[in-house]
Amino acid sequence: MFKVYLSRKQTRAMSIDHPIGDPTGGPAYRELRDPVTAIVGSNVIGSAIGAGASSSASKSQSRSADAARKYQYETTQAAIKVQEQVLEAQLRNADNVQKAQIQTQLDSLREQSRIAAETRDAQLGVAGEVLGKQEGVFQPYQDTGLEGQNRLREYLGLGGNQGAQGYGQFATAEFTPEAFAAGQDPGYAFRMKEGLKAVDAQAAARGGLISGAALKASQRFGQDMASQEYQNAFNRYQTTRQNTLAPYERLQGVGMGAAQGLAGAAGGYGTAAGNAYGNYGGVAGGAQSAYGTNLTNITGGAGNLINAAYGNYGSNFTGAMTGYGNAQAGLTTGAGNAIASGTVGQANALNQGISNVSNQYYQNQLLNMLKDKNPTLGATSSYNSMMSNGGFGSGNAFGNQDLGQYLG
Repeated sequence: MFKVYLSRKQTRAMSIDHPIGDPTGGPAYRELRDPVTAIVGSNVIGSAIGAGASSSASKSQSRSADAARKYQYETTQAAIKVQEQVLEAQLRNADNVQKAQIQTQLDSLREQSRIAAETRDAQLGVAGEVLGKQEGVFQPYQDTGLEGQNRLREYLGLGGNQGAQGYGQFATAEFTPEAFAAGQDPGYAFRMKEGLKAVDAQAAARGGLISGAALKASQRFGQDMASQEYQNAFNRYQTTRQNTLAPYERLQGVGMGAAQGLAGAAGGYGTAAGNAYGNYGGVAGGAQSAYGTNLTNITGGAGNLINAAYGNYGSNFTGAMTGYGNAQAGLTTGAGNAIASGTVGQANALNQGISNVSNQYYQNQLLNMLKDKNPTLGATSSYNSMMSNGGFGSGNAFGNQDLGQYLG
């Protein structure tokens, strides 16, 4: 078959539309004399495709890392939001529990205070009734004693009612001669009067003549009577005084006993009232103390719940932020590695393409030289054989001896 070789310019022009030769089997079909366009085109395209693939892969990994970072951020924010909601719920629960417990303790305090007050009032009521009955028993005796005391004071000349009958009559226990002379003793005055009548009767019987002896006799009678009766009058005065004052003194004693009874009743009421108030104070104080202790415990328990809630929130928040930071660091590192890997892949693909272009160009130039030396050598078959075996070198279709033969 006769082959027509196109010039380099014609081949290059045709390779614009058909970089690897004429696809119709025409004059430039698989033409090797101008392989630059085909070699450069194929390798550059391959390198560009490889570099683009590396760049695309790195960008895809970077976008994935960005999306993962965004998702990680949103997930962390959602986790923090959940922890905040849990914290708020725990705080509300602690507050509600504390309020309920405090209200329960307050209700208990009020109930205990109410019962203690009712008990106190009941005890005071019983003590008051007992006191009222005792006053009802003792009061008449006290009133009578006061009346006797008042009358006794009048006889003794004490007190304000000076117009009372017999006021001051027994002011003193002495019966003085002046009182005797004044005839305050009724018995003495009666006997004196009767004695003088007898003396006068004797004088009348004698014709009204009174001798000296009769006068002396009358005088002696009066003196003897006075001497004899003064002591009797004194004794009678004492007896009368004692008999008059004694009943009032006894009444005064009765009144004093009644007053003592009333005082004892009042003292008993005071003791009972004191015990009632003391018991009330003890119960109320104990209830108040228990309320304070329970309130302290409740507050402490609520504080523990709040501290635990904040502690859990802090731990979970720290864990979430730590996980987020680690994930962000890993994703950022991965994105950086992906970008670096893509850049390196692009460079490697371009370098490999350039290296292949250079190698294949020089190989095709060498084949053209071989074709010029040995026209019978089929360029296409020789090229295909060499290319399938990796080009020139040991183990290729054209070894060193063959190369020397064709060149030489």
